[in-house]
Amino acid sequence: MLKYLILFSTVFMLLSCGKNTDEATAEAILTANIALSKGNCQTAIDALEANGRVNNNAPYLKTLASAYACKAGYSTLTFFTSDIAKTVVPAPLGGTTLYSTSSATVTTTLQNDQKFKDLQKAIDILLYAGGIDSTNTEPTSAERARYFSSSEAADINSQLLYMVLVQLGRYMYHYGDSSVTGVKASGVRSNTCFTSYVNADGDVKTAVAAGTDSCSNILNDTAAHVELASAVTAATRKTRLCQGVVLLNGVFAILPDVITSVIPVAQQAAALAALNVLNLAKVALIAADATTATVASTLNQTVCEDNTQVSVSNIESYFGLMFEGIFQ
Repeated sequence: MLKYLILFSTVFMLLSCGKNTDEATAEAILTANIALSKGNCQTAIDALEANGRVNNNAPYLKTLASAYACKAGYSTLTFFTSDIAKTVVPAPLGGTTLYSTSSATVTTTLQNDQKFKDLQKAIDILLYAGGIDSTNTEPTSAERARYFSSSEAADINSQLLYMVLVQLGRYMYHYGDSSVTGVKASGVRSNTCFTSYVNADGDVKTAVAAGTDSCSNILNDTAAHVELASAVTAATRKTRLCQGVVLLNGVFAILPDVITSVIPVAQQAAALAALNVLNLAKVALIAADATTATVASTLNQTVCEDNTQVSVSNIESYFGLMFEGIFQ
C-alpha cells in the first residue's frame, strides 16, 4: 500500500510541476522573440510551431507571423524608416513597387518563390487570426474582432496591413514589369499589361484599351505577363490572379480602420487620396460589370478561386480597372 502511495505522490508532483498550456506558450513566445532579435528566423518558427498553434492568442500569432515574415526578408523597422513614405508615389499605390523587398530576385515563378510564400504564410496567420475558417469565411476586421480585445485586434490589423502592402509591392513589381523607378512595363520583361483581357466585360475592355498607359493592346496575349497569360493552366492562372485580388482588397478593407494610427501624419493626406482613387475605381468596376461585386470585395483566396462565385471574366475585369489603373 505504501508503495502505491509513494508512486501516486511522485506522479502527482511531477504533473503539478509541469508547465500549463499558457505558460508553455508564453515561454515559446519569449524564446521566439529572443531568436528574432538575433535574426534567427527559423529558430523562432521552430519554437512557436513546436508549441502548437494557438489561434486565440494574439501575442503568439503576431510573433509567429513576424517569424515567417522575417524569413521572407521583411522588416517592420525597414518598412517604417525606408518604405512607407514611397507608397503613393507614383500614385495611388505604384510606390509599393519601390519598397526595399519588391525587387527581390525571383528564380522561379512568383507563386513558388519561397520568400513570397513565407510572407503570404505570415499574412494568412494574421488574416485568419482567431481560427477563422479559411475555406468560406471572409476574414474581415469585424470577424477578427469577435475573437480578440479591441486593442489586440487593432494591433493585428496594423501588422497585417504592413505585410499586405509589402506583398502587394512584390506582386506588382513582378507581374507589372516595374522599373527601378516604379514605372509599369519598363523593367526587364516584355509585358505591357498584368494579364490578358479576352474574357473581360466589354465595357471594361473599352476602358482599358482607351487608357493612356502601356496596357492598351488588351487582346494580344503577348502583352500579358507570361505567368498570368491565358495560356497558363486555368487553375494555376486563377490562383495567381486571386493572390493579387485578395492583396489589393486587403488594403481596401484594413487601411480605413488604421490609417490615423499607423500612417505617419505627413503621409495621411496622400494615403486618403490614394484610397479615394481606389474606391472610385471599384465603383466604376461594379458599374461596368455588376457581376464583379464578389471579386471586388473578397478577402478569401478560396472564395476567389471558387468558379461558382468568381469567374475568370470577373477577375479579368477587376485587373483591367483596378491593377492596370493603380500602377501605370
